[in-house]
Amino acid sequence: MKPRVTVVTICFNAASIIQKTLESVLHQDYPNLEYLVIDGGSKDETPQIIKQYQEEYAAKQNAGTQRIHWWVSEKDSGVSEAFNKGIAKSTGDFLGFMNAGDYFASNDALSKLFAQIQSPTDADLVYGKARLTFENAPEKIVGAPNRPAHKLPSAHQAMYYHRGVWEKYGTFRLDYRYAMDYEHYHRFRTNSQFRYAFSDVIVAERPLTSARNSFGNPSRTYSEYIKADREHHNPALVLNYAKYWRDKIKERI
Repeated sequence: MKPRVTVVTICFNAASIIQKTLESVLHQDYPNLEYLVIDGGSKDETPQIIKQYQEEYAAKQNAGTQRIHWWVSEKDSGVSEAFNKGIAKSTGDFLGFMNAGDYFASNDALSKLFAQIQSPTDADLVYGKARLTFENAPEKIVGAPNRPAHKLPSAHQAMYYHRGVWEKYGTFRLDYRYAMDYEHYHRFRTNSQFRYAFSDVIVAERPLTSARNSFGNPSRTYSEYIKADREHHNPALVLNYAKYWRDKIKERI
């Protein structure tokens, strides 16, 4: 059997963008998928939209579609806590995050990702590529077999962690609001026993408008990168300092 994969969507006041994300996950042809949605207590129509999709796709199960297995709408302290709620509820062998506004590159993206890995359950982290799109700049493809110290191996929308990673290295820290995944990555980055599996496919699309992302707060994000670099004695500290001041100057201008 294919390993069970959990996809977690976190959202907050995302009524204008969440439908594309929900449909993207619910239309995946991967046969062993669990879907969880964590809403931070939205004041707009987001909870009603989630509920509508849960009911609609639950009725289509005989047609072979996916469904929302569990969702909640309640106040949280931010992205890290929302991620951790999803991790706690997950029953999958692997878990990944597809935030509101982000979406899979195709209906068979998950299938392609895991099809290229010979023994996926032997991996600690299975990951592919992601396409980042911006308003006034060319698109950017991220994700590669080499894993530089100054950034994640790929966008987290294209990364799937084995459940053993959370048990061994813990979940996300609540004192990080933008770079929680970067800090978490550096807990195991230099461990020679950690097993990576890269798949050369575009798994996810991450537009500028995706909810709760770091694009709108670049200098704050890099300030947390610097914090993580210091804590983990990471040599990328100097490079991330340069990026911090680059974005700080842009923001002031």
